[in-house]
Amino acid sequence: MTQARTWLTANTEHEGFPIYFRRPHIEVSEFATLQPRYPRLLIVTHVLKHVEENGLPRSDYNASLESFDMTLAAPFEDETNGVIALIETFAGKRTYYVYLAPLFDADAFIRHAQDRFPDERFSYSVDEDRAWRLFRGYAADFDFP
Repeated sequence: MTQARTWLTANTEHEGFPIYFRRPHIEVSEFATLQPRYPRLLIVTHVLKHVEENGLPRSDYNASLESFDMTLAAPFEDETNGVIALIETFAGKRTYYVYLAPLFDADAFIRHAQDRFPDERFSYSVDEDRAWRLFRGYAADFDFP
């Protein structure tokens, strides 16, 4: 079992709106070991119900999403099923980017989340990303450490 990683946070502006990031601290030197273990990318896009004019969630609503957030993040804490690359909040949406182990059942995982949170609207996709192009792109575009 892998020890839980520390989380890094950052915010900036993109297209005139604030954008917030959370991600586990993953050193670039770890990519060579992690990439082969997690070749698939799960993207879960949650449409936030209560947002401010700037697209960020209202603070009371954001606080109410803790259980939802934990449901999406908890299976990846020990990095057995996958590793969270990034959680992005921007323009009325929160998007979870998770690199998955080959045998992880993403459909069952999402069905469980949908059953548990029927009032939240979210969609998902799973694609191959063996080179971690998405994560590397974000790291370059937003100058991740």
